Parts: sequence; structure tokens; C-alpha cells
Amino acid sequence: MPIQTSAAITINAPLAHVFQTAAAMDPCALIRDHGPLPGIVNCQGHTAPWSAIGQQRKHTLSDKSSVNEELTAFSQDEHYAYRVTKFTGPFAKLVDEASGEWRFTSVAPETTSVVWTYSFTPRRALAMPALWLIVKLLWPGYLGSALARVKQKAENENSHL
Repeated sequence: MPIQTSAAITINAPLAHVFQTAAAMDPCALIRDHGPLPGIVNCQGHTAPWSAIGQQRKHTLSDKSSVNEELTAFSQDEHYAYRVTKFTGPFAKLVDEASGEWRFTSVAPETTSVVWTYSFTPRRALAMPALWLIVKLLWPGYLGSALARVKQKAENENSHL
């Protein structure tokens, strides 16, 4: 049974701009170390903005582990989703695969809501308690700090449009 968590943020910029900012953000700038959770230090494969189902990339993390990521859904200015597989390092013992989904909603002409949901499938039942603690206690802050970087970038760029 998957373990899920979400983080949300409101960004003072139009939906199309926020979507493009998030889809195009450099993974190394987006996902940084947060507490004990590692950040992305290298990205191989698809490095352009997410735009088509099937695009793939491999991330090397600051703890020397790695994951593969594949875009599984894409609807311009609405949402995109991806699957994370081939975990190495400590997470490999806990996680079979994970999925992430970003949803974008215009709440006013210059205001966009972004909700980022992550769902983890444990490798085995014995991994559930440890994975639950990581996902429920640490992951929301990890996602929230990344969303704050999207907000900062989108709002700064929007002020120059």
C-alpha cells in the first residue's frame, strides 16, 4: 500500500508562467539537501523542460545514491506526473518505486496554486514503519522547500515581464 504526502504553495504569478517555471527548473536548483534528505547534484538524460510523456533522466544525489525519473503524464498548464525507480543507497532498501505529481490551478489572474504530491510504494511490509516516518515527517518539508524555490523564481521572473 503506497504512503502519500503533499505540499502546496500559492505563487503570485499567472498559471502559464508558473507551470513553465516549474517544468523547466533545473533539478539541481530545485531539489537541495533538506535535513537528512539528499539533494540532486547531477542530472543526466533529458535536461530540457518536461514536455512529453516518456522523457527520462537519471539523478545523482548528494549522498552518492541515484534514482531514475520518467514523465508519465503531461497536460500543459494543468499537471505533470513522473515515476521514480531504480533507487540506490539507503532508500533502495525501503522503496520499490515512487511517483510525483504537480497540479496547477489559477486562483486569480495573477495567482496560482501548486500542489505537489508524492506517493511511495514500500519494497516490503517491514519497510513500512521507517518509510512512513520519512514520508510523513520529513518529506513535506523537502517538498515545501523546493516549492519555495519555484515561487521565488516564478515571482522574480514575473516582476520583469
